[in-house]
Amino acid sequence: MECPKCFGKTERVSAGNRIVERCLQCFGLFFYQLTQSMVDDLLLCVDIDTGKDELGVLSNEMVYVDCPNCNRIMDQRQIEGRHRIRFELCTSCYAVFLDAGELRQYTRPETLADFRSLLPGPA
Repeated sequence: MECPKCFGKTERVSAGNRIVERCLQCFGLFFYQLTQSMVDDLLLCVDIDTGKDELGVLSNEMVYVDCPNCNRIMDQRQIEGRHRIRFELCTSCYAVFLDAGELRQYTRPETLADFRSLLPGPA
C-alpha cells in the first residue's frame, strides 16, 4: 500500500488481532478501521508507533488526505486545548491515519478519553 500522506511504501504490522499499515518513510499508521470499542486493544500495541514525534509534526498541516480504502477525502478530527489531538478519519469506512508518535500520545491516560470521543461508535 502507498502511504496516504507522504506516498511512501508501507509495511503490514500486527496490532493485537488487527493489521495496520506503517509507512516506511514518515512512520504514520493507517488503520483499516478504528472505532471507540477498538481502542482498548491498542493500549497493548503502542510499540508499533516507532516514528519520532518531531517527524509526525511535519505531516500535521496536510489537510486533504485520500482514504486508501475507499478513495474519499478523510475528515480531520481534532481537539485544540491543553492536549491537542488531530488525526484523519474516513467517515465512510472508519479508516484512521495517525502521524508518527500520535498513537503513543493519544493513548496516554490524560488524552485517551478525548481521543476515543473523536472516533465513531462501536462497529
